[in-house]
Amino acid sequence: MPLVSASHVSMQFTGPVLLDDVTLDVEKGARIGMIGRNGSGKTTLLNILAGRLEPAQGKRILQRGVKVAYQEQELTYAPGATVLEEMRKVFADEARLQQRIADLEHLIAEESGERKRERLLEEYGRLRQRQDSAGVYDIDRRIETMLSSLGLPEETWEQPVEGFSGGERNIIGLAQVLLSDPDVMLLDEPSNHLDLEGVEWFIDFMRRSEAAVVMVSHNRHLLDAVITEIWELRHRKVKCWTGNYTDFQRQKAEAAARQERQYKSQQRLIQRIEFQARRLRDMARAYDDPGQAKRAKAMLRRIEQMDKVERPDSAEPLFQAALGGAARHGRIALVVNDFSFSYGDRVLFDGAGLEIEYGDRVCLVGPNGSGKTTLFRRILEEGDWHNQTLRLGKSVRVGEYRQLHDVLDSKATLQEWVSQQTGLTYSRAAALLHRFLFRREDLERRIATLSGGEKSRLQLAKLAHDQVNFLMLDEPTNHLDIPACEQLEEMLMEFEGTLFVISHDRYFLDKLVNRVVEVQDRRLVYHRRTFAAWWQEKLAARTRRRRGALERDARPKEERRDGRREFEERKQRRRELDRLRSRVKALETRIHELEARQEDLKRTLEEVYSSGERQHRAPELNREFDGVKAELATLYREWEALAASLGE
Repeated sequence: MPLVSASHVSMQFTGPVLLDDVTLDVEKGARIGMIGRNGSGKTTLLNILAGRLEPAQGKRILQRGVKVAYQEQELTYAPGATVLEEMRKVFADEARLQQRIADLEHLIAEESGERKRERLLEEYGRLRQRQDSAGVYDIDRRIETMLSSLGLPEETWEQPVEGFSGGERNIIGLAQVLLSDPDVMLLDEPSNHLDLEGVEWFIDFMRRSEAAVVMVSHNRHLLDAVITEIWELRHRKVKCWTGNYTDFQRQKAEAAARQERQYKSQQRLIQRIEFQARRLRDMARAYDDPGQAKRAKAMLRRIEQMDKVERPDSAEPLFQAALGGAARHGRIALVVNDFSFSYGDRVLFDGAGLEIEYGDRVCLVGPNGSGKTTLFRRILEEGDWHNQTLRLGKSVRVGEYRQLHDVLDSKATLQEWVSQQTGLTYSRAAALLHRFLFRREDLERRIATLSGGEKSRLQLAKLAHDQVNFLMLDEPTNHLDIPACEQLEEMLMEFEGTLFVISHDRYFLDKLVNRVVEVQDRRLVYHRRTFAAWWQEKLAARTRRRRGALERDARPKEERRDGRREFEERKQRRRELDRLRSRVKALETRIHELEARQEDLKRTLEEVYSSGERQHRAPELNREFDGVKAELATLYREWEALAASLGE
């Protein structure tokens, strides 16, 4: 039985129909990637599966007891709440359970009443069993591991969420979903704001997770590494394909070619039949032969009764423009010399240096928060032939793309902004926008109403008009759908100038980059090789470090622990010792009571046997004595084990 289903779902807002009679199932262990053009209804379908949106027709079906977690692109949070406070909300039930267990340990140790103590011990045992079966231990450590793995710096965890960028909030929302241990994860562009290390960690997490996953993503590397089924949203319908994204591309191309052959073959057959029918009609008129006319009608009915093969879909609409056009600049495109930069006490760059030559295709990589976008901004705002620290080539003409789209005027219309930025007349601005897939009705829209993908196309339209020979692009694929990403790659491959790009899209970088600059220890480290070669080398180095760590694990503990790890281990030991001591104290109190009760029962039994009341009271007393003895034996074993652990 599917965990969650959409049954004959249709959806329409104020515009055209988004989904039309869509039926889909999410089975246990599914790994589904949802793709389609921007605006095709991917996020809408996710919201319906999550139960946050009621379809206009049809229904969503959720199996009883199934837990669904939805990571949306806009995080909802309490005003003033810090990152850790928001993360701990995921474990609200577990935290209450842990607190109740801790409270019970103190109550048991202090309670003197026998009956009340027995009730407390019974509850304590029941809750401990729940804790063990759920694996609820060390919530803070799990949160810290998740945030670190996704690339959120530790110094930010105590800061209010509202102070974070949209991308950082996206990471926080993703961490909440991954920690919530759901049966079904619904993820909307989960890798958009992860750095390269974060994406690789996320892929490994997805492979190990037992949850079913439905993921909207345009990250083709992620879709290849994790996904086993593709949902393609197109023309208000969803078509399901088996396999990852590469399998989908191959199958779709084969299906399109097969359909093209079948369509053309059927059209040729129809033309022959129509030709024969026309001849028969002509003969019927010429010779006044009703039989020939009847045969002609029968042949035309044969055409009507055919199962028609649909004409294959036309190709996706493409950008009709190229990037660049300026004359070649000199040998040097950019020289960064002894560059330093700080935010308050936080040093991002300290004496960094870099040289990029004409024709280089360079990517700038590094962890989130390492200063990549800051370096771009400084170059764009201060770079000049006469600036000895950030020196641009004398004939360099720079074109920029900003991932946050803050170069756009949200109050202006598309046509107004393009005219202002390019100097084009309104009619020529409209023609330029049309080449980037904007329709006539889009021209008077305010930029504030555009989607992320539409804002990306608007920036690319301006770049296509500018005569530039040095492109600086900050996450250009983040908001583009897959067809648009692939077309941008083609445009950049044809670009003859110099490319300097920040991106975490491995497909994009594998195609385009022949040099890598890595932000490392507040410096810029230049690697004269392709991105693919650099990444393979980095993975090999990581493997060697892990092997070295395993070898060090065989040494005494005091030789292998460094600062952070040692601190975490000490903190974990303190928590475990506190728990063990509380439990040992509770056990000792209970054992003392039972031993006292055992002595009382012994004396009472001796009195009963000597007084002749054996027949009436002895059976009941013996049963109680045996129960106390058995419980003591169990508690002794647990006490010995805990005492040994404390000794260690």
